[in-house]
Amino acid sequence: MTDSTLTAHYLDPTAPDWSATIDRLWQQSGAPQNPTLLPPHFVKSTFPRMGGIVVEFRAGDCTVGFGMLFPRTIINGQRHYTLRLHELHERLPDDVLRALIAATPATVYRPADGVTFAPKRPRPAGLWIGTPQADDTTAITALYRSVWGSQPYPTDLFSAEFAPGTALVATVDGQVAGFLLGFWRFGCHPIADNELAIESQVMAVDPAYRNHGLATRLKQEQARLALSQGVRCIHWTVDPLQLPNALLNFNHLHAVAGEFVRGYYPVHNELNLVTASRFGITWLPASAHGSKGLHNQRDRLLITDLPDIAILNDGPRLLRAPHAPAQIAIAIPQQWTELQHRDRNLAIAWRDATDELFARWIGWDAGKYVIYAVARDPAGTGYLVGKPAGSWVWEEG
Repeated sequence: MTDSTLTAHYLDPTAPDWSATIDRLWQQSGAPQNPTLLPPHFVKSTFPRMGGIVVEFRAGDCTVGFGMLFPRTIINGQRHYTLRLHELHERLPDDVLRALIAATPATVYRPADGVTFAPKRPRPAGLWIGTPQADDTTAITALYRSVWGSQPYPTDLFSAEFAPGTALVATVDGQVAGFLLGFWRFGCHPIADNELAIESQVMAVDPAYRNHGLATRLKQEQARLALSQGVRCIHWTVDPLQLPNALLNFNHLHAVAGEFVRGYYPVHNELNLVTASRFGITWLPASAHGSKGLHNQRDRLLITDLPDIAILNDGPRLLRAPHAPAQIAIAIPQQWTELQHRDRNLAIAWRDATDELFARWIGWDAGKYVIYAVARDPAGTGYLVGKPAGSWVWEEG
């Protein structure tokens, strides 16, 4: 192969063969045995939505490598990327790669480059949160597998060379109890499309330390670090029917949900036995509303205390809704994961009904609502509560 035969091809995530092309590239790179590959469901779904681009490198008609252009920074209004490169046969010249993708300026990075982590030091007794050390990566991988039961994210993504948006580990008495990984992203509604933000991609907490506020502490530290770098918006996706996550996101962190996508992830695992629909969560920790999440101002709401609210469903049964209610409430299951395992048909009914409601009611546009809280009725049923988007979401206090 000569340098002149090498070509770059940006892949279109809206193309009909997008998913099949990702599968082909991953298989050519040794999936699922290759631990340097990211989970394909992330690449197919979240990656393009956060401003990422997949580029295939060919010599003639032969694929010789591909790269994931991760958002890295914005300089004088121009987007810059990290090209996380996978070479299939031989090393490709960095200068040639940079020339081929000159329209998307990038730092060339290979998974083997990710070798620098926090200096090795003893952690204090009790809870500690900070940057991972190299010795933490094995525990991070094991914790991911135990919580999610699927292919983990490569640990080089936590390295200084890759320079992610967030790389945090939580230890309790020196042992890894949780972690949080976030990528940079371009844009985060309702801020500008060309403003740098964070995609908070994956978090896991050891079951032994759940219900101790560890997830909240990890997210709060992420927000403080983001604000110290001038980053105003943190975004992530979440299953809208997971009540514990809803309580964390809305009542503890004071984030909001103004996006909904049915069948967001093409994935099937222990937590997703039915269609994997998702909310897009936006947290603006510098805003008057979002900053409450940094100060442990936790809301405990009763549905009966909220005025002019329209309850839109009774379980999987939809209810008649009034025109333009001041607030809406959508009931969700108490134990969504358990329900999927116990009664698949009922779980499908819940998913179909709530997907219909989310698609109709949730959004940033006029006439739509954003979810901002969880409230309960006297029987303990949890409801996602929404109201129209407005300046209350982004105004800084």
